[in-house]
Amino acid sequence: METRFITDFNFGASLEIIGEDDNTYLVQFFDNKTNDLIHQSEILCNHWTRPNRKYFTEWRIVVLHNGVEVFSETLDCREKNVLIASTSKALGDNIAHVPYFEEYRKKHNCNLTVASNFWWFLKDYYPNIKWLDIDLPSEEYGDQYASYSVTIGIDREIFDRGMEKINNTHNNIHNKTPLKYIKGLTFFDIDKNPEHPLLVTIQKQATNVLGLEYKEIRPYFEINLERPIMEKYVCISEFAAGKSTMKMWNNQVGWKTLVTELKRRGYEIVSISKEKSELNGIIKRNGDYPLTDRMQYMKYSEFFIGVSSGLSWLNWALGKKTVMISGFSDVSNEFQEDNIRIKNENVCGGCYNSEEHSDKLCCHHVDFCPTNKNFECTRKISPKMVIEKMIENNLI
Repeated sequence: METRFITDFNFGASLEIIGEDDNTYLVQFFDNKTNDLIHQSEILCNHWTRPNRKYFTEWRIVVLHNGVEVFSETLDCREKNVLIASTSKALGDNIAHVPYFEEYRKKHNCNLTVASNFWWFLKDYYPNIKWLDIDLPSEEYGDQYASYSVTIGIDREIFDRGMEKINNTHNNIHNKTPLKYIKGLTFFDIDKNPEHPLLVTIQKQATNVLGLEYKEIRPYFEINLERPIMEKYVCISEFAAGKSTMKMWNNQVGWKTLVTELKRRGYEIVSISKEKSELNGIIKRNGDYPLTDRMQYMKYSEFFIGVSSGLSWLNWALGKKTVMISGFSDVSNEFQEDNIRIKNENVCGGCYNSEEHSDKLCCHHVDFCPTNKNFECTRKISPKMVIEKMIENNLI
């Protein structure tokens, strides 16, 4: 029986030796771009070995016997089937990452499949990619030459157990100090990401995993629906996924004052959040409408005002200007082009992207402020600051 060397580049790299000889083989895994030796192991026939690294590497696998090379293979995705698993359930993450899936496809000239929670939405805008529901059994993805997982976060079971523990302590009336977060958890898995995913921009999370040079790339979504309102109007959304307090504009009179001033200047206000708005005197398009409905209103609006949320990313993908009221994240975290960012630089902020606090957000209660300053990052953003920034940028 001839000895065979079987390589696999799915979620990392591996080599298996099939045969009947008694030889010991030295298997080496190199980063072909840097020539760094990432992993090596001595194995016998009918054994396998692999490095821990799972993010994109131009692997070169070399097998030696008695110091003589008997096999080598370098990863080459050209005209081969490649899978990217996009695991995030957040709309914003999926919109942020999707341009780099297409960049990977073009760079490697491969047959790309992406498994995503938003496959049904993104497939129309990226038709050269095969889209699958990420909840399908893995065997339905088909055979893949290479696979990668673009993900942030922790194992779902760990997350669920952590949140159950937090909620139980909050619901226990005898507990005087309920848990706000779980110590010791981290978003950073060095085998899955070369950098901590919260210490880089949202879009760089994708380029880090896929081995692409980082530059901001704006997706462009087209929608051909008629203007829904003839009057001049502005779209708003007060909310972000999960209703986390740290993502909200925590100034108690912020939205009410801003709406009053915009209406005084002749703008209608349309709330397009899924969550119900309690604001008065506005057009409410709240509820479980399809994304295309929100896109229709965004497309013809003068601009969009929101927080760091999926709707802000969606508005950006429609080629529109976004007024983003946010303090918990660093200004570099979200998109830069056409982002009129409102942040009070004189108060605490940026905990989401800080080495000190970011991992506290793995499992946390919705009212958790990592610095214990009652969300002053947005509480101390005044309506006047927002209005002045819009005037400065010629929006009103």
